[in-house]
Amino acid sequence: MLEKILLLTPLLLPLATAIFLNFVGKYMKVNQIALISSLGLLGSFSATFILFVLLAVNDFQSYTFEYYEFISRGFGASTKLEILLELRWDGLVAIMAILITFLSFIIQLFSASYMAEDEKIARYYTYFNFFVFSMLLLVMSGNFVFMFVGWELVGLSSYMLISFWYKKKEASRAGKKAFIINRIGDLGFLIALMMIYNIFGSFNYDHIFDTPILRAFYYNNSLEYNLICFFLMVGAFGKSAQLPLSSWLPDAMEGPTPASALIHAATMVTAGVFMLVRIAPLLNESPSMSLLIATTGTLTAFFAAFVAITQFDIKKVLAYSTISQLGFMFLAVGSGAYVAAIFHLVTHAFFKALLFLGAGAVIHEMHHEQDIRNMGGLITRMPVTGYSMLIGTLAISGIPPLAGFWSKDEILGSTFMAGGLYLPLWILGLITAVMTAFYMGRHWIYIFLGEGRTEQALVANKAPKLMRIPLIVLAIGSVFVGFINTPFFHGLEKVLHAKYFHVIGPPEGLSFVILASISVLAGAVGLFLSNIVFLQKLTNPLSHIEEFKLIPKKIRNIIVNIFGKENLMTVNGKKLLSLLERLSSNGLYLDHYGNKILVNKSKSFSRFVAVSVDQLLIDGLINNIAKVPILVGKQIRSLQSGYVRSYLSTFGIMSLILIALLILSIGGLL
Repeated sequence: MLEKILLLTPLLLPLATAIFLNFVGKYMKVNQIALISSLGLLGSFSATFILFVLLAVNDFQSYTFEYYEFISRGFGASTKLEILLELRWDGLVAIMAILITFLSFIIQLFSASYMAEDEKIARYYTYFNFFVFSMLLLVMSGNFVFMFVGWELVGLSSYMLISFWYKKKEASRAGKKAFIINRIGDLGFLIALMMIYNIFGSFNYDHIFDTPILRAFYYNNSLEYNLICFFLMVGAFGKSAQLPLSSWLPDAMEGPTPASALIHAATMVTAGVFMLVRIAPLLNESPSMSLLIATTGTLTAFFAAFVAITQFDIKKVLAYSTISQLGFMFLAVGSGAYVAAIFHLVTHAFFKALLFLGAGAVIHEMHHEQDIRNMGGLITRMPVTGYSMLIGTLAISGIPPLAGFWSKDEILGSTFMAGGLYLPLWILGLITAVMTAFYMGRHWIYIFLGEGRTEQALVANKAPKLMRIPLIVLAIGSVFVGFINTPFFHGLEKVLHAKYFHVIGPPEGLSFVILASISVLAGAVGLFLSNIVFLQKLTNPLSHIEEFKLIPKKIRNIIVNIFGKENLMTVNGKKLLSLLERLSSNGLYLDHYGNKILVNKSKSFSRFVAVSVDQLLIDGLINNIAKVPILVGKQIRSLQSGYVRSYLSTFGIMSLILIALLILSIGGLL
C-alpha cells in the first residue's frame, strides 16, 4: 500500500504545482514562484529515489498498480475492452523517472536566474511543471493507452514551451512545426494501438509481452506483427526527431534555453527511445524492423553530424548534435543492445543538459547573441562555464574516462558484435563519431578560444552563481555517471533486470580493448582535426564573419592537390568542396524542398479545395437549391396585389372550378 500511494507522488506534485502557479502565480514574486516550483520537483525526485530504493530491496522485481477503471465492457464470450489507469514501476521506469525529475530540478535552478526578468515567468513555470508531469505519465504508465495520453500531453506542453515567446514569428512557427510533425508520428502510434487491441485484445504490457504468445503470433501473422512494429517505430521517429521527421528539432531552439535543455536532455526527445526499449519483446521477434530502426538511426546520426559541422548558431549546433546522438540510441535499439541504448540515454542527458545550460549562460552574458562567430576568448571571462562545457564536449566526443565514452563505446561495440548487415552501420557510426568530435571541438573553440571578436565578447562577465552551480553539478555527472555500467561493473543491467534486454551484449576481454581503442581513436582524430582547422585562424581576430569558412584556404589547397594539379581536376575539387559546404549549411536542402513540395503544395491544394470544392461546388449547390423557393415566390408574388376585388375574383374562379369538379365526379365522368 505504501508503494501504491508513493507511486502517485512523483506524478501529482508537478501537476499540482502547475495548476497552483497557473491560478496564483501572477500574484506572486519571482523568487516565490521559483521556490515553489523547485520544491515541487525536488519532492518528486525524492519520491522516485525512495521508490528506487524499495525496488532495489525487492531485487528490482516490477509491479503494476491499478488506480481507476475508466472502461470495462465485455463484447461476447471472450472479448473485453478495458481501459485502466495503471502505474508501473520497474528498473526501466525508475531510471527514466529519476533522470527526468533530477534534471528538471537542476534546470529549474538555472531557470530561476535565466528567466528572472521575463514578464510571463509564472506561465513559464506552469508549462515547465506540466511538461514534467506529462513525461512522467508517459514513462510510468502500465499500459499503452496512458502511455499515449502522456505522449500527447508531452507534445502539447513542448509546443507551449517552444512557442513561449509567441510574439516572435519564428517562435510561433517553430511551435506549430513541432506540433504538426509530431502529429504525423503520433498517427503511426495510434494505428499501432488499434492493431494491438485488435490482435491481443488488451493494452496491458504484461499481457502483450508474453513471449510464447508473441512467437506464436509472429510465425502465423508475420505481416501484421511487422506492421505493429513499423507504426510504433514511426511514432518513435516523430518524437525523437529521426529522419524524415527530424526538421522540427533545430527550429525548436526558438524557445527559452532552459526549455531547450529540458526537451533535449532526458525528456521529450528520448521518449521515442524509451518506447522502443519498452516494446523490446516485440522487436526481438521482428529482425527486419530492428534492422530498419538501426539503419535509420545510423543515417540520422551521420546526417545530423554532417549538418552540424557548418552551423554557427550556438544552440542549433547542439540541436543537430541531439539528433545525431539519438541516432546512436536507435542504432543500439535496432542492434538489440537495449541496455546500451538506455545507458547512452542517461549519459547523454547529463552532458547535453550541461552543454545547453552552458550555452544559455553564454547567451545570457552576451546579451542574447547566439552566433559563435561573434564570440571568442570567453574562457578568461567565464572560466566555470568554459571548463564545464569543455567537459561536456569531451564527454560527447567519447574521450575516456568521461561518461560519453562508456556508453558510445558500448553502442558501437554491440553493433560490431551483431555482425552481418550491422558491420556497415558500425563503420558509418565510427565516421559519425569522428564528425561529432570535430564539430563539437569547433563549437568550443569558436566560443572560448582566441580573441573576443565583438564588443559583447570583450565585456562579457561570468554567469550568475545560480547558473554556475547547475553547470558544476552536471559537469561532475558527466565525469562519473558513466561508471554505472562499465565492463567491470554492470550496474545498469542489474537495474533493468529483464531477459529481453540482453539480446546483444557488449564486447568483453580483448574484443572490448580493441573496439574501445578504435572508438577513442575516432574521437581523438575528430578533436585533433578541429584544432588544426580552427585553432590557428582564431588566434588573430577577423573583422568580417563572412571570412569564416568550413575549410581554411591551406586545407582547401591540400585537398585540391589530391585531385591533381591539372586545371580541370582543380576546378572539380573546388566545386566539390563548395558543394559539400552548401549541402551541410543548408541541411541537404531537406527543409527547403520539404517546404516547397509538401508545405506549399498542400497549401495550394487546400486553397483549391476551399475555393473550387467548398465554395463553388458544395456551397454553390446549397445556395442554388435555396434560390428555388425564392424564384417561385417571385413568380406568384403578383397574386398578392392587396386589392379586395382581385382576391374576390380569384376566390370566385376557384369556387367555380371546385363546383365543376364536384358535378363531374357525381356524374361519373371523373
